[in-house]
Amino acid sequence: MKFTQQWLADHIEIDLAPQTIGEKLTMAGLELDGLTDLGAGLEKVEVGTLLEVTPHPDADRLTCCQVQVGAETLSIVCGATNHKQHDKVAVARIGAKLPNGLKIKKGKIRGQLSEGMLCSVAELGLAAEADGILILPPESPSGTAVADLVGRKGVVFELDLTPNRGDCLGVRGIARELGALTHTELKPLTPSVAQTDDTLAQIVVEDGQGCPRYSGRIIRGVTIGPSPAWLRQRLESVGLRSINNVVDITNFILLDLNHPLHAFDLDQLSLPIVVRRAKEGERLTTLDEVERTLTTEMTLIADQSRPLALAGIMGGVESGVTERTTDIFLEAAYFNPIRTARTGRQLAIQSDSRHRYERGVDPMGLALAMDYATQLILQTAGGKAGPVNMVDSGTWQPAAAISFRHERVNQLGGIQLSQAQMEEMLSRLGCQKTAQGTFQPPSHRHDLIREEDLLEEVVRLYGYDRVPSSLPRIAVDLPPLNPEASLARKATRLMTGLGYFETINYAFVSQGVQDQFDPGVQTTALLNPISEDQAIMRSTLIGGLMESARRNLSRGNRILKLFEVGRVFRPGENHSLLEEERIAALLSGELVSKNWHEPERLVDFFDLKGVLVALVAGLADEPLRFEEGGPSFLHPGRKALVFLGRNQTAIGWIGALHPTIQESLDSAQPLFLFELESRYLQEAMGRKSAKKGQQTLSRFPSVDRDFAFLVADSVAAQPFLDCIFSVDRQLIRQVTLFDVYTGEHVKDSEKSLALKVTLQADDRTLTEAETQQLTEQIILRVKEQFGAVQR
Repeated sequence: MKFTQQWLADHIEIDLAPQTIGEKLTMAGLELDGLTDLGAGLEKVEVGTLLEVTPHPDADRLTCCQVQVGAETLSIVCGATNHKQHDKVAVARIGAKLPNGLKIKKGKIRGQLSEGMLCSVAELGLAAEADGILILPPESPSGTAVADLVGRKGVVFELDLTPNRGDCLGVRGIARELGALTHTELKPLTPSVAQTDDTLAQIVVEDGQGCPRYSGRIIRGVTIGPSPAWLRQRLESVGLRSINNVVDITNFILLDLNHPLHAFDLDQLSLPIVVRRAKEGERLTTLDEVERTLTTEMTLIADQSRPLALAGIMGGVESGVTERTTDIFLEAAYFNPIRTARTGRQLAIQSDSRHRYERGVDPMGLALAMDYATQLILQTAGGKAGPVNMVDSGTWQPAAAISFRHERVNQLGGIQLSQAQMEEMLSRLGCQKTAQGTFQPPSHRHDLIREEDLLEEVVRLYGYDRVPSSLPRIAVDLPPLNPEASLARKATRLMTGLGYFETINYAFVSQGVQDQFDPGVQTTALLNPISEDQAIMRSTLIGGLMESARRNLSRGNRILKLFEVGRVFRPGENHSLLEEERIAALLSGELVSKNWHEPERLVDFFDLKGVLVALVAGLADEPLRFEEGGPSFLHPGRKALVFLGRNQTAIGWIGALHPTIQESLDSAQPLFLFELESRYLQEAMGRKSAKKGQQTLSRFPSVDRDFAFLVADSVAAQPFLDCIFSVDRQLIRQVTLFDVYTGEHVKDSEKSLALKVTLQADDRTLTEAETQQLTEQIILRVKEQFGAVQR
């Protein structure tokens, strides 16, 4: 919303600087978006009198002018042809910087001295283009600032209004708001119209829901022509182009009173005017010369033969006012805001009228807008005004009175005001107190509906900046995280600490991806999938990780460290669907890049296994076991099932991607993955948390014993280590496999396992006899179970 300080002064007398006005409006919720000096660039442009105009001696299209500006006479070379001796012109002096950016300097043009410039309206920023220089009225005093003559004095305010403050889309509404803030009364606006014609406008309102109130007046004998200077300058100051006196007045009322009007050429109408719903497929060419196809949900202004205008949005091209118009039908109405907004959106029409009607204009403001516009038309275009025909369909009712408790305002608003002070504030806004103690909001404030709205108004007028700041004193006990959320947060922190990047993938995959990475599960299909690639609810996180890997590899990113913590969906009993939390990771690429002191090395199975061990160690304090097995999409010789503690059910798997699937990714480097079921880790975290503070470290020394056993090549390491642990779980603290050897001095069907066993007691130092006894028991146990022979 744009307006000038001079325009504002027409409605309220207030002695405040523009910056202060902007601050007050902003603090009241009407944000100042910009403040522009109207006279910027015209500071050194003055009225001059052409004393002499002679042809340029060396240029046919130039003239040499002697111009009197105040007490000075300047020599100026001009390229225009529309000026003559004694004309009053706009002279830009040396040093002026015009609105179009042109800087005026003293110089010579084809050998003739030029001490300034004779300006056109385009160079002064008053129009987009011009045919010649600006010729001012002959009575303009020489030396006077041109800015004063062309209405470029003062500043332009631009407000950024919220949708609920449609009442401030007119200058008088802003003045009313400023008056409430500064305890200043508005200047009275009481237009006087002499009714000199008895012709009553014939109006029929058939669509009362779309048009609750409609008024019209016939004005005969008008003369369409240019607008007077004050009206033209007023509109141009806020960026509107002057069209003619009648149309300019309707635009002026729209900006001044926030009430759109429309003027029809009466000779183009077949009365009565009918306000009705459009017929399905009915067509109307609007003022922007676009033919619109209408529906029955749109309100239409029509006559007996054709549609004339889209109610509240835009008039029709065939019934508008032209230079040949002599009689007009002037319309002022209140159209349904929701209907107007829907029509505008459906037809993609943006207009100043729609902008106001869809926010709600004043239903009781029709008479003032009609009379004020009529008065101005009679003053500028002449004519005879007939009576106003006001049709009220009865579908609009004033808002209900609002109850108001001043003590609640103090409590919720954090202020301390008396009831009398609050009531005085509400009266300044136009609210009227009823006999029951409630408040009736004014008809122009559609946003005042409930008590909280009045509370906000009181605090606004009091001043948001005056409300004391105080933090509430509330004891807040944050609820503990549920085990699932706690695990997800801790796992994410551990994985990112290990250098991995978290991925968040859709919970839906294609049927092909599902069959590739979890073929044995009965899938759940979406009824209305986004696409075929997201048609199945995933039962594993691997599909998403593989898609992330494919995208990265296709873009040249060869070092992949990705993980995801997310839900999968698996079939339950009786066709139910179970949600499970899982943790998955993917590793690929270089572990060590090529450099001068060590060779390049790609990651391998054991690098990801180390990450898995570190992750589980951060979540639980139970040992991991790895046994042969894993999904079919993994490399048959590089995969394992993962077990936690004494749990006999695998909590997940780890392995390298099968070579055939790796080839489908066009990847020359192997990819390693693992996936774990979170519920087992949650249980282990619970057990770890329960044991906090109970675990003590032994203060007695430990004893290490190294063993080397020959076993069959088919013997897996994990069962062998478990067998050693089973000898004495109290004294055997750790068993570490540090070498596997095949080759010279070892049969082809055998291998050598080298281990370190750590022995320790909590209550004593182990004797040599105890250590020797445990050593013999270990040798005997692995011999009985695996046929192992100590080397």
